[in-house]
Amino acid sequence: MPRLVFFGTPTYSLIVLKRLYETGFPLLAVVTKPAQPVGRNKELTITPVAEWAKAHSIRAFTPEVTGGKPWQYAHEAELTQDIVNLKPDILVVADYAQKIPVQLIAQIKAGGLNVHPSLLPKYRGPAPVPWAIVHGETETGVSIVTLAEEFDSGKIIAQEKETILSTDTTHTLLTRLFKKGAELLVTLLPEYTRQSNQQTEQLDNETMQQSFSYTPRLRREDGFIPWEFIKAALQGEEISQSTIQQFSNITIVKSFLDRKNTSFTSTPVAVLLDRAFRAFHPWPGIWTKVKLNQEEKRLKILSLHLQAISYKLQALVLDEVQLEGKQPIKGRDVTNFLKQLTA
Repeated sequence: MPRLVFFGTPTYSLIVLKRLYETGFPLLAVVTKPAQPVGRNKELTITPVAEWAKAHSIRAFTPEVTGGKPWQYAHEAELTQDIVNLKPDILVVADYAQKIPVQLIAQIKAGGLNVHPSLLPKYRGPAPVPWAIVHGETETGVSIVTLAEEFDSGKIIAQEKETILSTDTTHTLLTRLFKKGAELLVTLLPEYTRQSNQQTEQLDNETMQQSFSYTPRLRREDGFIPWEFIKAALQGEEISQSTIQQFSNITIVKSFLDRKNTSFTSTPVAVLLDRAFRAFHPWPGIWTKVKLNQEEKRLKILSLHLQAISYKLQALVLDEVQLEGKQPIKGRDVTNFLKQLTA
């Protein structure tokens, strides 16, 4: 069995890490992000990968980056040497969201492999799954790709397709994709490492540009939807050119325009919002601002569903919402609340 150093951070990384461990691959160390302040009390919390490593007495490196740049480590030379000294056969990466030093990859016998939850070269970048859902894709997949100088640009070693269900959230789809990725790794790692020749080819720039599919990292503000746009969805309206012009600054609309994708015209506004709700679950969620008694308040959309109003059209139904400073409300209470809004 090849000796591994694993790079990862959130719970999705654990899916891959645990499968490798259960299969018997020797884990020399893990590399994960440093502890971060979490919650209202800003309690310093280690990552799920660091917590798992601690419970299994496996060494954990938590390198800092400088200036918030995921490609620039504060002590890159020291990290590289520490890992090289462990003499791993290969590096394995799953949802780490930081670049692996090129100098490190070059010194490892079989280089490194990354588990990426899309069918590369489509949907490169840190957030492939939510944007695939927003864009109404019906199929995605997982790619095992070699580590390279640019993010998600190495040689594709293996891929497996996965259907995107109409009920999928980012969480449910990511879970399935990383499970598939873990199985692919378990199958190919022994033979791949035995070959011991690093695969250093990268996707060419033309291929990457033609895919029009680099996915930016999600931001909290991406979940903001103007109340007027939500009202259009509640009323069963379709997306038109005037809708696009009026709301071109909304992240979910802008993402189509940036890719020169006009497939969402004549789509019910409700369908696009349903996709966004599922794509941005569990974070950043969908929220808006409404006027209640002439005072502007933040409103979170906690649950919704689509309702057919004709052969082609669908309307949005809000099942559960939460007004800023209030407890969540459901059902009839939501209906009565919506009548009060003056926005």
